[in-house]
Amino acid sequence: MERTARQFVLLGDPALFDVYRENHEQFQGLVERLARLNPEPAHQQPIAAIGEREEALYRRLRSFVVPPLTASGPEPPLVAAPPLPAVEGGEPAFGPPSQEQLGALFADLRTLADGIRANSSELIDREVDVLQRTAATAQQWLFWMAIALIPLTLVSSGLFTVLISRPVRQVNQAIRQLGDGRFEQPIRVRGPDDLRAVGERLEWLRQRLIELEAQKTRFLRHVSHELKTPLTAIRESGDLLREETVGPLNAEQREIAEILTDSGRRLQGLIEDLIDFSRTQSQRPSLNAESVSADSLVDAVLQDHKPAIRSKALAVELDTGQCELTADRGKLHTVIDNLVSNAVRFSPEGGRLRIATAQTGHTATIEVADEGPGIPEDDRDRIFEAFYQGRTQPRGYVKGSGLGLSIAREYVMAHGGRLEVVEGHERGACLRISLPRQLPAVREQRE
Repeated sequence: MERTARQFVLLGDPALFDVYRENHEQFQGLVERLARLNPEPAHQQPIAAIGEREEALYRRLRSFVVPPLTASGPEPPLVAAPPLPAVEGGEPAFGPPSQEQLGALFADLRTLADGIRANSSELIDREVDVLQRTAATAQQWLFWMAIALIPLTLVSSGLFTVLISRPVRQVNQAIRQLGDGRFEQPIRVRGPDDLRAVGERLEWLRQRLIELEAQKTRFLRHVSHELKTPLTAIRESGDLLREETVGPLNAEQREIAEILTDSGRRLQGLIEDLIDFSRTQSQRPSLNAESVSADSLVDAVLQDHKPAIRSKALAVELDTGQCELTADRGKLHTVIDNLVSNAVRFSPEGGRLRIATAQTGHTATIEVADEGPGIPEDDRDRIFEAFYQGRTQPRGYVKGSGLGLSIAREYVMAHGGRLEVVEGHERGACLRISLPRQLPAVREQRE
């Protein structure tokens, strides 16, 4: 601006004044913005002074481009500008400003501008300091709030855990109770509404299972009475015929009586298997623990199967010793009976049946082997499934129920043992029962 003003005063070119006018407008705009940004009175005074002095210079310069007009002219007359400061040497401040006057005026403007810049810097520093103190205060507040939130968070987590984990445990316990077949205790879940709703549905399920269990019990009782009673009469009649109590029989009649007796025995076994399987599925088998000799149980089972063994001319090989254990006599008898029944059923005419018992330390083992077709590799994982029939079935025999090995495994597992197929058997099939000699509960009491 100073250079443009000096050139205009020196040359009197209106184009130079146009340039100065643009700079003047920009300068006044900056002054107005500074005045808005610095509301304090101490800062307003130098800003107003620099604006007024530059405005006076602009009007003084403009008076040499546009001469004053009368009030009736197209433009209002120019307002007289304040006198410019006199330069050194006593030159008057009226008329065209000299170069010295311009220099003094712009020097004064620079001084005012430096003061405004200093004030602005001071204001900026003060505002920055305020912001820093505010940030430090906020940071301190955040720190203490974080410290205070730690115990609050721990307390909230504890309350949440108590309020949620307890009903979840109740739901889990109720599900386990239903899975174990224990329906006598009502299910009540306390907690949020959703978990209480789950508890109500579990209670409904418990009552429904009780009803189904009662229906199953009535059905089993009906089957036991309605089927076993006439079956007993059929077996007794067959035994009377076979023993020739009602009179002598010829060879053909005696063969028919043998078939009738044997078929009745097998039918009774199928019915008992079905009843036993239903009981094992409805509830975990209960055990009546007592001291049992595995050898005596094997002898009793062989005695029951003596007619079938004799009819197939099987050679029985016993490898027994002193094998004593604590078990449920009836259920262990059923297990051995099912294994021997399968072995007899699959053995060929004139084959060999091998039964071995042994005890080592805390374990008792019973093996039943035959010389039949054996168990295919693909069937070994499935023969213990309920109702599964293997691909190799003996000829001339009534098809089994497919429940014998499934029931045997359930009873063995109830004793804490296992029933498995022996790998690498040379001929036929070999099944091994491994049982603890002391039931877990009895062992804990003795220890």
